[in-house]
Parts: sequence; structure tokens; C-alpha cells
Amino acid sequence: MVTCKETRAAIIALHKNGFTGKDIVATKIAPKSTIYRIIKNFKERGSILVKKASGRPRKSSKRQDRLLKRIQLRDRSATSAELAQEWQQAGVSASARTVRRRLLEDGLVSRRAAKKPLLSKKNIRDRLIFCKKYGEWTAEDWGKVIFSDEASFRLFGASGKRLVRRRKGERYHQSCVMPKRQVDKQKPINSDKLQEVIMKEWVAISQDLAQKLIESMPSRIAEVLKKKGQHCKY
Repeated sequence: MVTCKETRAAIIALHKNGFTGKDIVATKIAPKSTIYRIIKNFKERGSILVKKASGRPRKSSKRQDRLLKRIQLRDRSATSAELAQEWQQAGVSASARTVRRRLLEDGLVSRRAAKKPLLSKKNIRDRLIFCKKYGEWTAEDWGKVIFSDEASFRLFGASGKRLVRRRKGERYHQSCVMPKRQVDKQKPINSDKLQEVIMKEWVAISQDLAQKLIESMPSRIAEVLKKKGQHCKY
């Protein structure tokens, strides 16, 4: 199968950014066999070795490509069609497919947004202060603590799934997450039902889970410090 220069460049850009062949296949940018062949040729020859294109010239300049990236980073959940419309206002007439290719070249891949609590600047600062204060504590130290929690719950509409474009390593970037709501799946229809669901979830927390959470506290503290108070895998 003959692939265009843009597709080959996008595949190699993803490869250089640490994506595996399986990850790139998931983007559906090209057939599986084509993707692996392009990666193999690149490893063996050190280049894509694409002949000078005889077809249509590239629709956008490097400057316009950088503009598209800035537009996407401003709103990670913007769709390819929405980006194409905004890009057109800047003088670039391109399809949603071309938009996806340009973003893939920069390693920006569409992924489902991770669900995490929203963090304000104050939350981030307070997390850092707390973790620095207790950074030397062991799991045994945490086992002597009585934990309490306080949270507000609201009745929301269906949360659904949200897609965002992110690079490798940006899963928990503040702009790539969506609010986490534990009761979404049960969809309470009023405040009484909401309270009932909350109480049900609370009593479902096992002692084994609580113990694992206590033992993981040193790792959690270290991870939050590493992420400078921002979202992390925990």
C-alpha cells in the first residue's frame, strides 16, 4: 500500500514520541501492516525515504501548523471538525482528516479523558504543603492516623465520555482530565436517592481496601510531590 508523506511522517512522529506499534494502530491512521512496515523501514534506514511528492502540495505551512497546535492546546476537547473551522478562519482550508494528521505529527493523540477531581490553585498549593510536611512518614506512621473526609455531591446530568488530545505522559495534565463523580453510574434522580447512593458506596468500602490505601500513602505523597501538586495516577 502506498502512503502519503503526511501519514508516514505522522507515524514516525508518534514512534519517536514513544508510542508502540499497537498504540499507533489504535489511532487508525493507516492499516496495521503499513504502520509496522514504515516503522521497520525507519529503524533500518534512519529515514522515511519518501520521494518528492508528485501530487498536491501540503495545504499548510509550518507556521500554520503551529497555530493549529496552539488552538488545540487551548481546548483539548475540541473535535477535528471544530478545529478545521477555526483553522479555516486563519486562512487554511483543510478537512478534519488533515487536522488529525497535523496533530498526530506533534504526538497529539485523541484519548478518553481521565476522571479526576477538579483542582484549584489553592488545592494544588495545599497538596504540596501537606506532602512536604509528611513526606518522611512511613506506612506504619499512617496506620496510626484516623482518616476523615468531607466532600460535596451534586446531581449532574449524564457524564458520558469525553475525548481529549494529549501527548505521551500527559494523561493527568490539568487540561486533559474531567471531573470525577462516583455516583454517575447509578444516576440518582433526586437528593434522597443521592444520599442513599452515597451511603451505599460508603459502607461498601472494605477493610482490606482501607488497609491498602494506608500502605500506599508514602507512594502517594511521593507522586504528588513529583507532579508538583498536580493530578497523578492515584
